[in-house]
Amino acid sequence: MTADNYTGSCPPATDATSVRRIRKRPLSRLVSQDKLGSADSIMFPESPRCVDGMARRVSQITEDEPMAYCTSVERPLNNPALLETHITSLRLEADLYPMRLILARLISHPQHNKKGLFNNPVDAEALGLVDYNKIIAEPMDLGTVKRRLHGLSYKSRSEVAREIRLVFTNAMTYNPPPNIVHKCAKELLAQFDEYYLGLPACVVGKVVENHKPTSQPPSVPPSAPLKRRRSSSMSLAFMGPHSCDSCVGKICPLCKQGCLKQEPTLLVCQGRHCGGAKIRKGSIYYLTPDGCRQYCERCFTSLPPVLSQPSASDSPLYKQSLLKRKNNEEIVEDWVDCITCGVSVHIVCAMHNSSADSPKSFTCPTCRVPDESCSKDKSSSGGRLQDAYTFVSGSEMPVPLSDVASGKVELSSESLQECAISSFIQEKVRDCVQGIPNAGKTVNIRIISDTDRHFKVPEVIRKHFRMVTEADEVVAPPVNVSYRQKAITMFQKIDGLDVCVFCMYVQEYDGNDEYDSDVGGKVKAGHAKRVYIAYIDSVEYFRPRECRTQVYQEILVSYLATARKRGYETAQIWACPPSRGNSFVFWNHPASQRTPTLERLVSWYHNALGQSVDCGVVTDVKSLYETDFEEMLMKGGNRTPCGRVLCPPLFEGDYWIEEAVRLHDASISRNMKIRSPTEVCVWHVTPLKAEELDPCPSIQMATLVKDRVMTHPSSVPFRRPVNAAALKLVKYHDVVKEPMDLGTIYSRCVVGEYRVLSEVVQDVRLMVTNAMKFNPAGHFVCVKASEVLDLFFQELSSLVKIWSAIDDTDARSWESYANMSMSLDVVLEMPQHQNPKNSSILIEDDRSSDGSRSTVSTSSAQSSSPSTTEQAAVSMKNPGTPALPPPAKIVPPKRGRGRKPLPSKKCELLEDSSEAIKQRMVGTDLWLVHKNVPTPPKRAGGKKSRKRRRNSIDSAEDDTLPKKRQQSWLGEDVAESVRTRRTTLFTCSLVPKATMTEKEAKKLQAFEEYTRSFNTEQETLPKKSSPIAESRHAFLELSQLRRLEFNTLRRAKYSTAMLIYHIKNEDASGIVPVCTSCNKHIENVMWHKVKVGTERPIGTKVIRATQPTKSKWVAGELCVECHRQGTEAEQEEYIPIPVSLKVK
Repeated sequence: MTADNYTGSCPPATDATSVRRIRKRPLSRLVSQDKLGSADSIMFPESPRCVDGMARRVSQITEDEPMAYCTSVERPLNNPALLETHITSLRLEADLYPMRLILARLISHPQHNKKGLFNNPVDAEALGLVDYNKIIAEPMDLGTVKRRLHGLSYKSRSEVAREIRLVFTNAMTYNPPPNIVHKCAKELLAQFDEYYLGLPACVVGKVVENHKPTSQPPSVPPSAPLKRRRSSSMSLAFMGPHSCDSCVGKICPLCKQGCLKQEPTLLVCQGRHCGGAKIRKGSIYYLTPDGCRQYCERCFTSLPPVLSQPSASDSPLYKQSLLKRKNNEEIVEDWVDCITCGVSVHIVCAMHNSSADSPKSFTCPTCRVPDESCSKDKSSSGGRLQDAYTFVSGSEMPVPLSDVASGKVELSSESLQECAISSFIQEKVRDCVQGIPNAGKTVNIRIISDTDRHFKVPEVIRKHFRMVTEADEVVAPPVNVSYRQKAITMFQKIDGLDVCVFCMYVQEYDGNDEYDSDVGGKVKAGHAKRVYIAYIDSVEYFRPRECRTQVYQEILVSYLATARKRGYETAQIWACPPSRGNSFVFWNHPASQRTPTLERLVSWYHNALGQSVDCGVVTDVKSLYETDFEEMLMKGGNRTPCGRVLCPPLFEGDYWIEEAVRLHDASISRNMKIRSPTEVCVWHVTPLKAEELDPCPSIQMATLVKDRVMTHPSSVPFRRPVNAAALKLVKYHDVVKEPMDLGTIYSRCVVGEYRVLSEVVQDVRLMVTNAMKFNPAGHFVCVKASEVLDLFFQELSSLVKIWSAIDDTDARSWESYANMSMSLDVVLEMPQHQNPKNSSILIEDDRSSDGSRSTVSTSSAQSSSPSTTEQAAVSMKNPGTPALPPPAKIVPPKRGRGRKPLPSKKCELLEDSSEAIKQRMVGTDLWLVHKNVPTPPKRAGGKKSRKRRRNSIDSAEDDTLPKKRQQSWLGEDVAESVRTRRTTLFTCSLVPKATMTEKEAKKLQAFEEYTRSFNTEQETLPKKSSPIAESRHAFLELSQLRRLEFNTLRRAKYSTAMLIYHIKNEDASGIVPVCTSCNKHIENVMWHKVKVGTERPIGTKVIRATQPTKSKWVAGELCVECHRQGTEAEQEEYIPIPVSLKVK
């Protein structure tokens, strides 16, 4: 008896008291993605089946809940012919999966297949094997078998086994027995036969459309091999029968598999040690109450007591408030019960849309009456169905879609709207697929999202960078940068159903940004008329597999051509591969798909841009460092009159913006690491001397705060930010909305954060006001705050006297200098001292990052020559004039190890496109690609070796004085970081040159010929605002919520169908999670109940019904309010997950 007959052998339960429990013999749990084996269980018709995940949550929703189901549901499997093809592909994929495991063992055999001896075709001509093709009639290699196996080009396991054996028999036939190749082939052939004989019986056979109830017990198939273990043993493991709370020993009649594990919630450590790596299975981790950040145990120990927040307006987050959890969640595919035959099937196999069709009224595809409209739609569909082709599992050649589907296929990519851009890209992609007839007709290109978006520019960028208007006025960067984002996807028909195999998010900037003042149209924004390739992601299911790279590159080239035709002048690309296990667009990639390395990804872009140069689309390629950052490291280059550097192009998610924020935060944190002295503080009793002060007013204020105020005993409570968690000040941040301390004021003065002197005084007063506001009158903190405020103004008045003496005025109050510039480039005419000394008071461990003393009193004055100081000095009448930068320090280049490489031939961009692009991206920094080339000299004043020095005045005086920090320090540091990554940051020109050579003129003609079919006057796609496709984060969030994975072909088909459904029905339910307690839509944070694995082995004896000792696990997603109502033990069963999707 087959499993098909058994699945219908359970009649639907009528009355629990009248139905007798039926004993069943063990069933096989055939091939699974994670583990393969057999299932041995008993199934009772009257027992409630556990439908895990979304299906169970939807089935528990009552009639008064907000979720509403559609009356007319689009079901792709309503087509009888398509259903038969679908079931055959499900079983074929399950049958061929263990062959992948065996083939992977053979390809990576450490002893008998060293250096891939059998992995590539034999090159008889290169090896001098004249008689090879005469002796070997049918050459074969394991690489070819792998390509065909992953493309599901085989119809059965026997075909795979025949070709694998052919690889080794060819080697044994051509090589004599004493030859090492003959011996290795013989050993591998024996290993393969051992593996192959242990596989279970195949399930691919005739599809049974209707299940007839029967009482015959099923037969017991052999065990199936488990996924290979991490051990040196070459034997494949076997697993026993399986049962859990989700499957209860069930077998899906469509795919003939039992429990199939899925990927749990993505947990990525955001600590500084891991760098975005996934948290290991079974390990302890910590996460924030809003679920936005997770940390492993290693990174958790190094976290500060108060964690930084993305926005200054957010309430502070304390380390002790992080939640402790264990990464042990186990998730399996959802099941749904048929109301006709009572059989449980996988939701993925049945293509069941739980958002539109209630599970209570579900009918499995084999019991569903075929739609009579299918035959009618065949004629009404016109030529589109006849022109469409599809790949079929078990074959390498596409077939007409009419041979697979008897009518219109629902939830297909053809139902999505086309536009001029998608039509042009689709035409180019179809022309690109060559070698296999009609393969291009299986591909469709659609733009699934086209929306207007904007992002907020970080305040760090707005403070340290400037833009110039058409009237040469200097303004701050915009508050919000607007752009238009498009999501370009490629669908391919496989087994009659669409599979989304490629997605590219692009951003188009026109310069319509929001500024503080009305200067938006007059600013020369570097990002205007530019396109930014934000994200590119793909899965490996595209066929033919040998054309994947060429097709994906053609999509990029054809889009750049449309952008140029629409008036855009530059394209920006950042080659950044995702971290292992992470995803850009598609959730959970196939296990066999390798994550590209940085070198491989950069090479991919070299070839793609080289192709665009050949087509005339791109006229020039340079590195972002060369176009926008190289001048920042030059003397006086790329700077505004105020000393700040010009702002490079602004793109959301670009590398240099994130790097600037990181460097700024690191500098602030480094300057705030000032520990309290162990001994009694000795306050300065000596008056300030002008000759001991730095000529920069901002550094003078930093010295005043650090050496004259923070050394006073009254300043102890104000040296650091208030740690409300350690001090148990529960309501501190509710009362104090803007905390401030002396350490923060000092750090801001050092890095040039303040614009004028009045802002420094304002922060000091804010610090005192916060202390007075939170503490009651007469409290010792209030007393100390008053003393610190009086001390600050007392020291500031002494500094004002020095300023008035230099300025030759009678100013006695700091208000006279309230508008004095605090720029780091502003210097004063300070009197010189013969033997300058640093301040006499040291705070313990008060050292900079290089190990030297972090005093700033006279270091900058000594770093410049007297002539430079005279040129840079300004009078107090014009304190805002910036100083000229000091001359660059000449450092001899270091010698490289070994011989220098021979200079390579310079390639021309129009002739050697890809190789020329590689040379242009490297430029003169050959040390990036050649290890034996000397590295460039570091900038003077850079980091030094961290040597231990005694904490004494003499050692501090012997330190080499560092270079004076300029107002452009952040731009210079970012430029240094961009320089190290210059090979990954592409700037492509799309504008032809004013004066062209003969070759450039031919490229222009080639571009016109390439874009001849693109009609710019054609009506473009209206702006679409599908909530799940607006950004990649929204699509990933929905994929994790609905378990839309792409790690197998069957799941990719289902996920694509659900994607098309939600794009067509923007207001459909199922996008926003629903609380299982109050039945309301969840906003901001969802508390997800973690399911721990309950898999248990089953013995050979029949399991009888017993009373469970523990309550059955029930899935649940709670809102914040319902989660708070639970007990402490119940709350620990949940983890927070951020929710960004909202109900319209």
